[in-house]
Amino acid sequence: MKRFLNELFKVYIYLVFVFVLCALSFDVYMIYLEFSNQEQKMREITNEFDIRFDGNYKDNPKNIWYKEK
Repeated sequence: MKRFLNELFKVYIYLVFVFVLCALSFDVYMIYLEFSNQEQKMREITNEFDIRFDGNYKDNPKNIWYKEK
């Protein structure tokens, strides 16, 4: 049982590491867009995230909270 918990902990640490790596990569990409004067592309990405995850857009079919009526 101890070995199983140890392996489970390793998998958890690995997934956290992958998540942090993805977040840092996304952050570096957004910084690149900022310094390369591509604010429009950055705005499009930000708007897509807002529409997809913000509860204020729950009537939009792209939103994760959208329910068909």
